[in-house]
Amino acid sequence: MANNPNEPAANTNPFMNGGSQGSSDPLMPVKRDQMSAHRATHPQQHPSNANAGQNASSKQAPMNLGATERMNVPAGARVRQPLPDYVPANPKLGTIDADAEPYDFNQQPDIESEQPRNHRGLKIGLAVAGGIIVAAYVGGIVAFSNLNYPGTVIAGQDVSLTTASAAAEKIDSSVGPYSLAIDGLGFEWTYEPAEGTYSIDASAEAQAVIAANEALIWPVRLIMGLTGNESEAAKNAESQVVVNYDEATFEQELGAAIDAFNANRTGTFDAAGAFDTETGQFTVAKARSNQKLSRDAVIAAGKEAVSRADTTLTLDDSMYEPLAGGADDAQLQAACDAANELIGASINLKLGETDIATLDGQTMMQWVTFDQNLNPTLNQEQLAAWVRELAVSKLDTSGTQRTYTRPDGKQVTVSGGSYGWISDEAALVQQIQDAVANKQTGDIEIPMKQTADKYAGMGGREWGAYIDVDLSEQHVRFYDENDSLIWEAPCISGNPTTDHATPTGVYKVNSNNGGATLVGRDENGDGEPDYRTPVQYWMPFVGGSIGFHDADWQANSSFSDPTAYRRVGSHGCINLQPSKAAELHELLYVGLCVIVHD
Repeated sequence: MANNPNEPAANTNPFMNGGSQGSSDPLMPVKRDQMSAHRATHPQQHPSNANAGQNASSKQAPMNLGATERMNVPAGARVRQPLPDYVPANPKLGTIDADAEPYDFNQQPDIESEQPRNHRGLKIGLAVAGGIIVAAYVGGIVAFSNLNYPGTVIAGQDVSLTTASAAAEKIDSSVGPYSLAIDGLGFEWTYEPAEGTYSIDASAEAQAVIAANEALIWPVRLIMGLTGNESEAAKNAESQVVVNYDEATFEQELGAAIDAFNANRTGTFDAAGAFDTETGQFTVAKARSNQKLSRDAVIAAGKEAVSRADTTLTLDDSMYEPLAGGADDAQLQAACDAANELIGASINLKLGETDIATLDGQTMMQWVTFDQNLNPTLNQEQLAAWVRELAVSKLDTSGTQRTYTRPDGKQVTVSGGSYGWISDEAALVQQIQDAVANKQTGDIEIPMKQTADKYAGMGGREWGAYIDVDLSEQHVRFYDENDSLIWEAPCISGNPTTDHATPTGVYKVNSNNGGATLVGRDENGDGEPDYRTPVQYWMPFVGGSIGFHDADWQANSSFSDPTAYRRVGSHGCINLQPSKAAELHELLYVGLCVIVHD
């Protein structure tokens, strides 16, 4: 199409305000005034710009960049192009807000500058340093493939930084008489091999240590050696000492020493082994002192020490045999505490005013037993056995031997009879159990089945008033509690020649009811009692079969003959003249002590 001669020439500068509206270029911009006019004629499309035409004249004219107007920027810098003060005319490019602020040309431009990157010198330095490190590392590998690390000790000799051959020479020159001292846990023993039975292969040992040097990690091993912290590999290598010795003799002698040490130890957790007599308490320390050494463990540790050419070996708790199934100290302490609570009672056993025994921890500990869970209990059988022993040794005097001096000076020793003390053992056991359960303290009166006038201990005089029947003299005497003679009379006792001797012993009067009929046994086998004899005064003291009674059938002359009982003696009773029997009947009482002796 031809140009209109009436129109001014089109501005060929796309950034100038006078761009042609009819340009064929699809990207040719449309002037802002044209856009404003468009808005004015189409307000429905641009409601927010209804007054655009009125404000158009107030807008500042956009800046034009002429050929002579250049920005002052460094050479080679890239400058962002300003946003033109117009919008694209091509509808395909969308709509631009014509009210947007124009580009601010006073804004600082982004400038990208290239910095020099020449690091050649640094790279060379790093390469040299790396080479030195590699060389040093390789040199260390070579060195410690043939040298011992610092701090290396073989057979007691410091062989730091020596070769295998030099180390072997040093070991050989230092080896003298060998001995191993084993101690700890109260055990002491020294191994001194016989001459010619012990030797060390120093060369093999030195080579073995260097072979285990782990040269590839020599920096680590070197530091550990200098600081005294050996690696496990170093320890294992140095423990492989090539030693030749009489192993059988060593094991036999050490085993014998262990057996002797264990001989007085039960190796079990029990009352006897855990009770400390000095403190009166169960303690873990005392229990551990009763623990046995493990024969196998100690011998194994000893053989290992010899194989390393060690000169000392200290035993620790791992050398013990397990105690109480392997219980630890906390479990043992809990068991001891419970046992100490159990024996916390303090009881004094008495008979009247006499102290018989004291129950304290020292006594009761012997009755404590521990079950598999280490719970303590009182063993009732052991407690009953203790009470039985107490009864035999101190309480039950009935039938035991007594010695006393009669007021006329005759000393009498007699055994047997029924008079005396008899304890109630079952009741006493129960009383003790109750007292322990309640942690009772104080006195307990011992329950008795039978008592006497007083308690005098075993063998003592435990009666007050008594009747003394002297069979050797055939005479009866009645003394009061002050040993004053109240009554006396001759007598005729049982006939020993017909096996009817009066039994000796200490008895008591069982009854005094006056007259009775004495009935004999059927010794002749005719089915009838051998006799039936009435008496006026019957005073039995051996059960109901033997006692004092009147015997009017005996001649008075027989009472005057101390030997008459061998001819005319009774069936065991003490015959008295009727008048004397009547007197005695008035004096004696049930329970009165009667002593019959030779």
